[in-house]
Amino acid sequence: MSEDLFGFIGLGNMGAPMARNASDRGCKLIVYDIAGTADRASDGSIIAQSNDEIARRAKVIGLSLPTIETNRQVVLEIAKAGSEGTVVVDTCTIGIDAAKRNAQILNEAGIQYLDSPVSGLKFRAEEGALVSMVSGPVSELTKARKLLEGYSRTVVHVGTEPGQGQRMKILNNAICIASYVISSEALTYGEVGGLKVGEMLEVINESSGQNFATKFLFPKYVATEQYDASGAEAHIIEKDISLFVEGANDEGTPNKAITAAYDIIKGFNNSNPTQDQMNIYPYVRDLQKD
Repeated sequence: MSEDLFGFIGLGNMGAPMARNASDRGCKLIVYDIAGTADRASDGSIIAQSNDEIARRAKVIGLSLPTIETNRQVVLEIAKAGSEGTVVVDTCTIGIDAAKRNAQILNEAGIQYLDSPVSGLKFRAEEGALVSMVSGPVSELTKARKLLEGYSRTVVHVGTEPGQGQRMKILNNAICIASYVISSEALTYGEVGGLKVGEMLEVINESSGQNFATKFLFPKYVATEQYDASGAEAHIIEKDISLFVEGANDEGTPNKAITAAYDIIKGFNNSNPTQDQMNIYPYVRDLQKD
């Protein structure tokens, strides 16, 4: 394990720009992606041949992986091959129970775990301006801070226990994804009356109805009809909002409005799981025809 080497596993839509920005901001990186590392790695990064190699060589390892199952597989590989004292920074949205189990697996191998999901989508990742919501020991956050600050504009320590970062991310995502549905329904109402999407968004974003979707995503992808460019697929947002609904149901917290939005997101996902999330607008708009 090198004291000045950071690892990064997963170089997809989010991971590639996150790793690139961390490298540009001074982190010496060793990277790996099962889909083809050399094609996805930024200039100056060391190309690893496996997850095991990163586990052996890096002192702090960031994870950006597409599914809960892949996340667990990689955590098991790190636990087997990694060195005591290594810190894993898990940026994935995997749910509270999965984060707690990851921490247990790694801690048993002498490896520390930071539950550290991010918010901001691909365009914020490209800007190096994500929000990291971290739970775990302060001492380990200190060790990993250089990597976190490499791709984040804000790093918030939300708690010391694994799962608290996930809880923060899940509730944040529930608000955001539900707003896709609400905003789409409202804009459809306006379009039926002859209003234009771009002009409605201009008014909304200077008024009380604004939210992250209307402020950033809908002007960029909906008003321009570039529905396929945001970098997040339908199955991802369906998974994310389902974590909230399932958790709220288990814990008995109110969730009727978000569950109603989730029902629409489920239908959207079922129509095509790999479509870009911003196709939610034409999907919701066309529901009025049914």
